[in-house]
Amino acid sequence: MASTFDKSAVAALAAIRRREVSAKELTSHFLSRIEAANGRLGALRHVVGDEALEAAAALDTKILRGDELPPLAGLPVVVKENCDTAGIPCSAGLTFRSRHVPDQDSAIVARLRAAGAIVLGVSVSDPGAFSVRTPDVTHPGDPALTVGGSSGGSAAALAAGFCLGAIGTDTGGSIRIPSACCGTVGLKPSFGALPMEGIFPLVPSLDHVGPMARSASDVTVLWQALAGESPGSAHNTRRIGYDPAWVEIAEKNVRDAFTLALDRLADQGVTTVEVQLPKLDEVVAMHGAAFLVEATAWHCAHHKDEIDNYPEIARLWFDVARDMKVDAYVHARAQRVAMTRAIDETLTSVDAIMAPTLCVARPLKDSSVVTVAGKGHDFTMGLVRLTCLFDHTGHPAISLPVPQAPDPLASSIQLVGARGGEAHILQLATQF
Repeated sequence: MASTFDKSAVAALAAIRRREVSAKELTSHFLSRIEAANGRLGALRHVVGDEALEAAAALDTKILRGDELPPLAGLPVVVKENCDTAGIPCSAGLTFRSRHVPDQDSAIVARLRAAGAIVLGVSVSDPGAFSVRTPDVTHPGDPALTVGGSSGGSAAALAAGFCLGAIGTDTGGSIRIPSACCGTVGLKPSFGALPMEGIFPLVPSLDHVGPMARSASDVTVLWQALAGESPGSAHNTRRIGYDPAWVEIAEKNVRDAFTLALDRLADQGVTTVEVQLPKLDEVVAMHGAAFLVEATAWHCAHHKDEIDNYPEIARLWFDVARDMKVDAYVHARAQRVAMTRAIDETLTSVDAIMAPTLCVARPLKDSSVVTVAGKGHDFTMGLVRLTCLFDHTGHPAISLPVPQAPDPLASSIQLVGARGGEAHILQLATQF
């Protein structure tokens, strides 16, 4: 098999259309990779090899007939286990949902199948998507590192070469954080841009679902198919804003990678300007209050008899939320509105906003705290520090490693655009 076929979704899709490789051959190749290494890495919870090969063979028949092909025809993908996938246990990582085998696909999986993608299986989620560690998954590059979460299984599967596309969900950074930890690319779309029907909620007012892949061009192909968008005309990005305060708190190698990104933009004629984003301590406090109260309200209302079976971190947060004063939540909601307006206002003067994805480089799997600007922070709240705001504001954000950075696992940046501006930030990401 040509080397590019198994590294690039764009190359694989083109090869299938040119009949240089069949969908069944490509599917078999990735299933063999999964069989060889998933036992060690644990990125996929369930694999459906027979079903995948059957779907690929059916697609090959259409190709031989000369039928018109959908945009993702033959693309091997995996889906996070909180997204209902017909006939496969989709527990969202929760023990009390281990027997949940949906009889129909979630809306996002239905769109994948309609676009011709071949679903190989479901990827491991951090239990209930509450944290950013995904402890059941081993990092493909270094077992001492975390794969991030909660879409850690999807990012690890991509990094390990198990698939060419994946689906993740993001409530505080759960697509972007594992992408940063694994050196892959992930898009959190605008709030509501892709359907959440059939996905186990974490916080319904913050939950997003989106595509993950190994490159920005591959994420673009997935996004266009899932959103029903056609490739548009080129956007002329002239100005990108960044807040030095969001960069200065990061570790040195993260700062160095960010500087490299600024230099690359300058080489392409893009002007970078300093802007003032919401203060990070206020962002984290707002996120914590809103997230805890809304998560507790939803889960205790819908699964009150299973609270003891939630992960320890969730039960702790439920207790904190019950003790929280109403004024704190009301204040957090007001801050969410104000911060959303602030990002909207910033995006009237620049075409996009750029920030690091993580403050820390190569976070360890077993760490209980991370150090940010000389201060220890809870592992989860430390890792969501730069990502969580854009779940509240609903702006699209893509995370990707800076090319040619010395350490891809310490170089991830996120590009943030106006709501509905996915095409713009995807094009900008691809420029890198």
